[in-house]
Amino acid sequence: MTAVARYAYLRTRVSLMAARLLRSDRLEQLLEHPGEETGELTEVARDIGLDTADAAAGLTLEQRLVSALLEDYLILLRPLTGAARELVLYATHRVELANLKTIISGKMAGQSAATIRRELMDMGPFSALPVEQLLRTEDMAELLRRLDNTPYADIARQARRVFEEQHDLFAIHAAIDRRYFAGLAKRVKALKAPGHEEVRHLVGMWLDRTNLSWLLRFRFAYNLGPAQSYYLLIPDTYRLGGAQLMALAQLNSFEDAIARLPPPYGPMLRGAPTSYDVVRILDAETWRQAEITVRRSPSALAATIAYLLLRERELRALRALIKGRRLRLSDDLIRSAVGLAPASPAQAA
Repeated sequence: MTAVARYAYLRTRVSLMAARLLRSDRLEQLLEHPGEETGELTEVARDIGLDTADAAAGLTLEQRLVSALLEDYLILLRPLTGAARELVLYATHRVELANLKTIISGKMAGQSAATIRRELMDMGPFSALPVEQLLRTEDMAELLRRLDNTPYADIARQARRVFEEQHDLFAIHAAIDRRYFAGLAKRVKALKAPGHEEVRHLVGMWLDRTNLSWLLRFRFAYNLGPAQSYYLLIPDTYRLGGAQLMALAQLNSFEDAIARLPPPYGPMLRGAPTSYDVVRILDAETWRQAEITVRRSPSALAATIAYLLLRERELRALRALIKGRRLRLSDDLIRSAVGLAPASPAQAA
């Protein structure tokens, strides 16, 4: 199959897969139902690709969601080659890094290997962590050294340096996230063929969203100093450059930081009262751009990245909705977790 044929196949496949994504009005309808006993959520789960056989086999909701997402990755990777394939394959690491952080947290808390193992997600053909070796390690230094011959060697080296300096779980998790996003930016830069501007834009928006939300949280929620807050950010930037982020870190209040943001983020976030609202607004803009890209972009790779962003949002929203109903949380809390706008007075009534 020629490159043109491969990418035409990929673009068609993405369009078909995107057509089954849940619309926000469908989520609104689901909120009106009292719970999963109506069968409505089970029907939706089947429609968006959650295998009913997995449910019958007793797999947890989290594992079913991860399995559905990884199945999409398998399908979309098939026609990709070179730097484009490397980028999409690297994106799967974010799921497995959640397993790594679970192992690290469990080890530092003194949990047994069996207890930790029950919390891990099965990565199927994407599994790269030597899980059993990690669970048998005696200390954190040995655990991180065990990653030297895995795709996570660079991330592990950074985490090991942080551990040697601080022995702090938060700092280790932050180092893992920071190096992951730096690796993602590196792989976007490796796309040399023309026509990848939309990919750089989508990933760049995600980098900005992450850096800005982290900065506001580290600086004004955790009360870290300017230098430490800046150090914990992703070194690769998009519209928010390093000098701008450093200047924001020097400010003394959340309100001042929002007021000093350059376009397009300043107008977009004006009046946002909390860092949570900042994340919600930036997420909504990222998803809006992804929806435009998946529908209209001639770039198969840009449409693929956009679809994967939207698919992850959808699965996360469904998880929040189902768990929120099971825990009998308020509609306001569920709406917030799902990513829907606050209810209007008419909806609340």
